Amino acid sequence: MSSFKIASLVFRTLSKPVANALKQQAKSHDVFRSLCINVAQVAHRTEMNWKMRVLGYKKEKIRPLNDARAIDAGANFLGEAFIFSVAVSLIFAEQIRSRSQARRQRDAVDDRLDELELSSAQYRQELDRLETERRLLRTEVDDLASETVTLSAILMQVLGRDLDKRIVEQGRQPLKIDQDTVDRFLDGKAVDITNSKK
Repeated sequence: MSSFKIASLVFRTLSKPVANALKQQAKSHDVFRSLCINVAQVAHRTEMNWKMRVLGYKKEKIRPLNDARAIDAGANFLGEAFIFSVAVSLIFAEQIRSRSQARRQRDAVDDRLDELELSSAQYRQELDRLETERRLLRTEVDDLASETVTLSAILMQVLGRDLDKRIVEQGRQPLKIDQDTVDRFLDGKAVDITNSKK
């Protein structure tokens, strides 16, 4: 942006010497001289007509400028018109540049938003997939826990009967294990069956 402003300042500065050169050429070159005279006469007539209308004077015949004044006025007009055209073209160029820059920024923001929406949708899909997988694993864990409890109960019954049978065959009294000891065993805690109730 600063380079554009520097360039516009350079163009404005250079336009003044170019305008002065146009004025000099208008005085010495026949084509420029005739153009300056015509431009100056039209500008003079237009100015005088406006003055008469605005100030309320009656319309009179407007005397044309002499050639020397017409050349000076036309050369000044052409020089100022050149400077004005350079300034206007710089303003238009700045407008075009700022619009294109704003468009690029808007496009960049739109692209970034599209990327964020896409990644957000992908994250949502991944989250849904992980949630479904978690539910399936939770169901499997619950099923395994239920099966473990069932198998533990069956094993305790089988082992308990087998032990009771052997103990009776040896002529001893079978050991009775209370429910609290069984629960501690199922929870993975240390169990001392010697202290259980008989």
